[in-house]
Amino acid sequence: MSAVLDTTQPLNLNPHQYTLMQHLNPTIEQVIIQKSLITEVTIQLYHTDSQEKLNPPLCFNSTENKTKTHNFHSSYPIFYQRKKIGDLHLKQSPHTTKNTINNKVHFQEITKKLALLIKRFQATNLCHHYLGNELSLTGYSEPLLDLDSFIEKAASISCPIIIEGGFGSEKLCVASAIHYSSQLKHQPFIEINCSTPNIDEFQRNVLRSFEQAQGGCIYLHGIDALSLSQQNLLTELLSASTIPGVAGHTVKSVNNIRLLVSTTTPLSKLVENKLFANELYKHFNFLNVKIPPLSKRKEDIPHILDKLIKKYCLFEEQGFDEETIKTLCDYHWPENYAELERIVTRLLTLAASNPIKLTDIENHAPEILIKEALITSDNKASSCANENYFDLKGTLINKDYQRFNHLHLGLQKALRYLAENYTESISLTLLAKNVFISPSHLSYLFKHYLKKTFKQILSELRIERAKQIFASTPLIRITDVSLDVGFGDLSHFEKIFKRYTKMTPREYKGRHKINY
Repeated sequence: MSAVLDTTQPLNLNPHQYTLMQHLNPTIEQVIIQKSLITEVTIQLYHTDSQEKLNPPLCFNSTENKTKTHNFHSSYPIFYQRKKIGDLHLKQSPHTTKNTINNKVHFQEITKKLALLIKRFQATNLCHHYLGNELSLTGYSEPLLDLDSFIEKAASISCPIIIEGGFGSEKLCVASAIHYSSQLKHQPFIEINCSTPNIDEFQRNVLRSFEQAQGGCIYLHGIDALSLSQQNLLTELLSASTIPGVAGHTVKSVNNIRLLVSTTTPLSKLVENKLFANELYKHFNFLNVKIPPLSKRKEDIPHILDKLIKKYCLFEEQGFDEETIKTLCDYHWPENYAELERIVTRLLTLAASNPIKLTDIENHAPEILIKEALITSDNKASSCANENYFDLKGTLINKDYQRFNHLHLGLQKALRYLAENYTESISLTLLAKNVFISPSHLSYLFKHYLKKTFKQILSELRIERAKQIFASTPLIRITDVSLDVGFGDLSHFEKIFKRYTKMTPREYKGRHKINY
């Protein structure tokens, strides 16, 4: 099948029929360096797999003869996984010389982007066909295209893959794109939610999934949420040559199933902290990919907005005004795509105006405006920021929790837990798990509201407590104080103490010993 784009005419397509041409149009625009030089662009695609089982996009015209010749001055092959899937044909204006548009490097880059986007579109169609959901990566930013390039490589092999991404990022989209771009695309794709706390229920889910996914793929969503007992169970099942099924059947092999896993926290760090079984980590640690956060690809947000509007709009004309779009693009989106989808759905449902204006955000999603408000007040607040933070240390030590009431609810919970446990062995991951927030989001809350990282707050809190102990009992041993406030290593304690007090523990202790 092929499609012709006349560069002298605007592209008019039905906005509710998302076609391949719409998907490729932003990239096709890069082909047209000068409209006076290139008068026509044709993309000719060849069926390299059983994609013809799905209806072709409406903007394309099917052609029976793939070898049909065209009077084009330049042609560039389109490759995906080293297989030719089509050609890009360029028709040149008769008023220009033949070599004017012969920019080989430029058009090789364009055909590479076209290949990635064509396969992303086809994987989305297959996902909708088999799963009933439209799971797709949306946008044209370089970080997202780099992710598409990884998907191309990952889909060409069958080893396990670890997909890492912040809370709310498109981990399921990446997993499904890898599967539906691979040779297993027409085999089962089974998702297992690892947040199931009951070990017996988790075991039944795993066994049932292994039965259903024979020859296909299993996606373990949120594997960092597994308890150690669940991790040991999964390790045992993956190490066995055969395992019993839930209905008395025996799963003949666990080796003919591809495994994809996703995590919010890097598994290597969890292994270091002994929160994840090293043996299980070895089962998955072949290829790793990290999904770029939405804050790093803000140029994708307008395209995501278009997609979400089409999905959730109450009527055809509904949309956002320019000021609102700019505000949504400027926001940092700590919970990534999931948060953007929630906010857009809420605004489309509850907004009183059309196009949706900034006042609708103020009424229904005021958290979007917090960042701007904080930035405008930073200069006024900077002079007293340190004073406020020292108040925070005293508040934590004295457990005066009412003074946290103005903060984000999740941060309030984290600070309460920190005040009760700062002398124990504690990490950001452990703290996040106890307050039911992702580590990345909790890290953002510390930096955003308190202008400090978790480690800085923990260290300063422990040093403040050590200073109190030295002041009240200057004859106490330094080693005992180091252990009491949570430092297991004496040299590390002395280093951090000097960093924050400009003197060694011995010097600080000596001053108070004289007064004592």
